[in-house]
Amino acid sequence: MKYILGIDIGTTAIKAAVIGEDGEIYGTKTSEYPLTTLPSGEVEADLSLYEEAFKQFIKESVKNARVPVKDIKCIGFSSTAETCVFLDENNKPLCKVIAWMDTRATKEAKELTEQFEKQDIIKKVGFDGIYAIHPISKILAVKHKTPEIFEKTRMFAQIKDYFIFKLTGTYYTDHSTASDHGFFDITNRCYWKEMLAYTGIKEEYLPKLEEPGTELGMISESAAKEFGLDPQTKINVGAFDQGCGAIGAGNIKSGIASESTGSALVTVATIDQLNPESKGDVPTLCSAIAGKYMYQPYCTGSIIMKWYRDTFCDEEKRIEQETGLNAYTQMDEMVKATPSGADGLIMLPYFQGSGIPELNENAKGVYYGIHAGHNRGHFIRAIMEGLAIALKRMLECEKKLGATMTEIRSLGGGSKSKAWCQIKADILGIPVKVIDNSESTACMGCAILAGVANGIWDSVEEAADQFVKVKEIYEPNKENEQIYQQVYEKYVEITKVLNPTF
Repeated sequence: MKYILGIDIGTTAIKAAVIGEDGEIYGTKTSEYPLTTLPSGEVEADLSLYEEAFKQFIKESVKNARVPVKDIKCIGFSSTAETCVFLDENNKPLCKVIAWMDTRATKEAKELTEQFEKQDIIKKVGFDGIYAIHPISKILAVKHKTPEIFEKTRMFAQIKDYFIFKLTGTYYTDHSTASDHGFFDITNRCYWKEMLAYTGIKEEYLPKLEEPGTELGMISESAAKEFGLDPQTKINVGAFDQGCGAIGAGNIKSGIASESTGSALVTVATIDQLNPESKGDVPTLCSAIAGKYMYQPYCTGSIIMKWYRDTFCDEEKRIEQETGLNAYTQMDEMVKATPSGADGLIMLPYFQGSGIPELNENAKGVYYGIHAGHNRGHFIRAIMEGLAIALKRMLECEKKLGATMTEIRSLGGGSKSKAWCQIKADILGIPVKVIDNSESTACMGCAILAGVANGIWDSVEEAADQFVKVKEIYEPNKENEQIYQQVYEKYVEITKVLNPTF
């Protein structure tokens, strides 16, 4: 049996899965790290926290899988695309890692958007402007606020690029990850030279570009020794986590969309080519499948549920600690006992700005319609319904650009909630299919890319069709159709009225 180690470097944790050539998961390991969030919008962490987690989970995942190290033939990577690392000439960090959701660069994003023609930005970047989450904005913010760090930087890397360097000795990135940087040309699949010139970034200080799923060669001898891996192990550049998650969910052709409700709520629709009519309001990136593209709108996700649990559910957390009954499971039961529509309580889930069609980074979360009859079940259900409506609005924008979808594949932590999955099906009006091992889809996706490049499987499509399994299907409940149509219309109306006030 040959095995692949799939590594997903996420927002607050690194996850690994050892996957056999039969498509089964033989062992997993998750290592978490804390992020520091400041009121000013800065979200960061020491690189050493990532490194400690990385070393721990590689060894533990192989140990948990109980497979010979020599049979792990290759390693594939998946990660966020906007988590920045600034490194000096000795590959040492010059500052803390800047997380993807960090918004310190709002001013710089506006500057860059105004500096370039809108049509040029759409053609090059796939967005209607440059945003604060884009690494180019963060790099410019560092240049403005701490110029000494910018001047000493000899590698502007993303978190995945850094760990590929740790294993190979060279910095690489892939087209799908780079396509969300703000300085990568998605049409010609190269760095955007005019953007680099404006911000003062030398191309030699950026990782080498490769197509998603490219095998880079063998692990270095020193890395094999450090991480307990076989020196013949091949390293694969992998792809952007949302692209890998789409592959791991079987979203590899038109008619299928996928959504991931993790810290961010993200939807992905795979397309074969760029739409010349795009106005950039639907973010368009390079797919994890070489040569293809994907629509990938996003907004704040289940981090809102975590906020509610941590702030208002002390009793449920106490019960979890004493009995092991998960606090989220208890919250789910409250939602099931609450009527659809939450008795008129509506939530705008704009904790870190709104997604499309507004794309307003200044938007804030809102509870609307509170009355004395509402309890915690109403407030939790309103969060779930609000995020499901945000998902519906994103999918509608994708459809206008020609994407088709008759079903949606659900993955991420939010797919564990039966109440939430049913709410999504009811509001979207299409079946929601939960993927088996849905929290490992990014690991599965990058493992498929690595396995195909290594010759273990013939194609991404064949492997996805064979190994991606649907665990549960939630059909729309027609009885709730009218209720949710009214909630949807009210949600849109409230957003339009409040949007100018944020």
